[in-house]
Amino acid sequence: MEMSKVKVEIDADLQDLIPQFIENRKKDIESLSALVEKNDLQSIAQMAHKIKGAAAGYGFAELSDLAAQMEVAAKKNDATPLPDLVKKMRIHFLNIEIHYVPM
Repeated sequence: MEMSKVKVEIDADLQDLIPQFIENRKKDIESLSALVEKNDLQSIAQMAHKIKGAAAGYGFAELSDLAAQMEVAAKKNDATPLPDLVKKMRIHFLNIEIHYVPM
């Protein structure tokens, strides 16, 4: 599945923090993937909530939205969309193109 780059504009003041943020979210996505395989909905909801807040705080709106969808599904005990949402998160992250802008 070929995707175009996802342009994300980030506050230039956060530039030093973004590499660690990206690394942490990649680890979170792998953890989420494992939790989905185990069908651990409570842990998925907690982790998705954490990702949602962190992503929104750094300006990653689409990632925050995917995490929000995942949190809602997990809280409703609906595992059906979760594998697809993890896949979308992973693809989104692989295609992210960060542009630092003064804000």
